[in-house]
Amino acid sequence: MAERFEIALEEWLPGQDGDPSLQATTAEISIKVGSRYATEVEDRRAKTVRTSIRASAALLASWLLSNWWRLRWEPYKKLDQTESLDWELSHSLAATGGGYVWPPLTFASDGASILVKCEGQTKSDSEDLSPIRYLNSFAGVIEPGDFESAVVGFVERVLDRLNTIKVRNTLVHELWAETTSELKDPRESSQRKLEALLGLDPEENDSLVKLLMKRWQGQIGQNALEEIAAATASESVQNVLGAAQEAAQSIKVFAQVAEFHKLRASLDSEPSHHGGVPWKLGRDAAYIVRDSWGFGMGPIPTEAIADRLQIPPSELDENRPHTPFSFAVKGNNEQQLGIVLSRRHSPSRRFDVARLIGDHLVFETNDSWRPATRSFTARQKFQRAFAAEFLCPSDELARRYGARVDLDDLDDVTLAISKEYEVSEKIVLNHLANRALIPSWAAGDGQSGFMDTYRNLTTQFE
Repeated sequence: MAERFEIALEEWLPGQDGDPSLQATTAEISIKVGSRYATEVEDRRAKTVRTSIRASAALLASWLLSNWWRLRWEPYKKLDQTESLDWELSHSLAATGGGYVWPPLTFASDGASILVKCEGQTKSDSEDLSPIRYLNSFAGVIEPGDFESAVVGFVERVLDRLNTIKVRNTLVHELWAETTSELKDPRESSQRKLEALLGLDPEENDSLVKLLMKRWQGQIGQNALEEIAAATASESVQNVLGAAQEAAQSIKVFAQVAEFHKLRASLDSEPSHHGGVPWKLGRDAAYIVRDSWGFGMGPIPTEAIADRLQIPPSELDENRPHTPFSFAVKGNNEQQLGIVLSRRHSPSRRFDVARLIGDHLVFETNDSWRPATRSFTARQKFQRAFAAEFLCPSDELARRYGARVDLDDLDDVTLAISKEYEVSEKIVLNHLANRALIPSWAAGDGQSGFMDTYRNLTTQFE
């Protein structure tokens, strides 16, 4: 459930010497997610606790506007140390700088929602390092529109303050003019979004982005290009697209989904299809397709999948390991798709085929390509949820293990289910954790921090 996001200016305060725009906009600032304050602090010197911080509102407004497009569109990514630092500078409020101690609040978007995570500080932190200590640790999901409204409202109040005291031509004014101009121009907005998905700041690599839009957008589709960009480093995106194109040109057999129009109608009429988080949409769609194709709650052999796709089973055994991701290519009509599978192992190929079936049935698009990438966009999260439930329905696991799985038996249970349903053990563990049949830590893979939070908030069942 999405929570309300608020940035409030509670009181203007006397400023310090220095930049007039910073001096004039010193204020008590509070940031709230739902009922929780990211700005609740212990003032170690005053021996008090308050829900606001004293900082420059213009500095915060400049950081929010400088990173508007990346905050709005760029998902969390698995990155090396250098790339991770760049990502954090654009997504973590603590990077705002200016000599202030900013809230430990981080944002990551999947396009349809924005994850916010706040990590409070322990009492062991030295007072010499910081006069205040942030108290709250939490994570939540906010609506992009709510985020945009909160930022716009905050920036407008800062501009009103600057204009009232006749401080003009500041960085806030400049960034606001640029951002509002970009938002009004569909082509500029599209370019800024693509830059953000590639992990680039506005105009950081203008020639690359324009080349991608000119050469690839018309060829594979805007949405397809954006999905690939979200999963790819900017320096390698052209090589990735080129390798995928080579694989696409080798397709000789096109699948045709059985009962395509009937399934589309059933999925369109499902209420949850018109709103909700990706894992809910994926789960609901998977059960509709299972029921329509007569699979019940049992395992689905690869031969049965091939039969519903009206292709020989051997087509689903082929893989191109040098292709950067699995994807489908549009055929002569909307029902047809050519399938390119990049993974070597049978359970992984089955999973990718199921992802592409779900995407083909639910996402109506004129794009030529339908990518199944490793990114954390809403579309890719939907695909993974659909595939996991289509191949191994968690309802069946909940029925079998009504209480909890004994952790002493977990390895045997996981292996048996993965073999029965021909899926990875990771899918089984996630299902068991999501259904509260095992503790969430028992499904862990050694990851921590933002990745764990991303998974917990976007995949668990209510």
